[in-house]
Amino acid sequence: MSTAALAGCTSGTSTDPSNTSNSTDGGGISAEGSDVFTSVEIGDATLEIEVADDASVEFINLIDPNGELFDQQRLASGETTTSFEILGRYEDSVPTGDYELVALDGDEQVDTTTLTLEAECTITDVLWAAENPDMEWDKNSPNWETYAAVVIENTGTIPSLLTELEWAGAPVARLQSKESQSYYHETRLPPGETTVYSKRPVYRTENALGSLDCGQLGTEPMVVTAVVQVGKDPSYSQQIRYGGSQSCELSIVEDDSDAPMSNGGEN
Repeated sequence: MSTAALAGCTSGTSTDPSNTSNSTDGGGISAEGSDVFTSVEIGDATLEIEVADDASVEFINLIDPNGELFDQQRLASGETTTSFEILGRYEDSVPTGDYELVALDGDEQVDTTTLTLEAECTITDVLWAAENPDMEWDKNSPNWETYAAVVIENTGTIPSLLTELEWAGAPVARLQSKESQSYYHETRLPPGETTVYSKRPVYRTENALGSLDCGQLGTEPMVVTAVVQVGKDPSYSQQIRYGGSQSCELSIVEDDSDAPMSNGGEN
């Protein structure tokens, strides 16, 4: 039995293929000590497996950390490569931890190797379009200055998938008398840093039906939570100061927490 290690999560707009396959030498994960598994690599959304040319392998099983069969692939005669889809296959989150890769010749176990699949994503910044106009906002929208961007850092070596950003206490949620506003995404988070843009307003304080009475609000928290398919869902807290009389003025202020703060402007 051999052991190979992978760890990770990623970010949103980075799609550089050079960031999708990772190992200590940049060429994949070596199943050290295995005579059967010659290469294990991470692709865009898959686990890529290669077996030795002279190995007699008919099936490869991938067993999850709970001991359940995650997937099975069959190798036709003469084939030496196959893959397991990791991202986008299931609605539920993918468990992290030690996976067992099992090579079978019929019912006979030929070899096994252990893969540690970990994802650790952190939100490092939340940016307001009004204060960062040079970023890649959708300026065809008349409300683009009320949009937000979330910077997500993946310190591991396998991708995750962002499926939702929840904005609890956001100005746009308060405008609609709601506790939070959610926007759905399908953004791959490879190892490294990814910037994810909101698809709709976040810092909006008025619409056709009315506006926030910002004079009645003080400094209020907004908590952004990224729902990811692999790894824990990271959150980020930002303090928003509301002010102004005839029009609402917003500013981003730092609080006493350990969460990093971004700068804001007026809305």
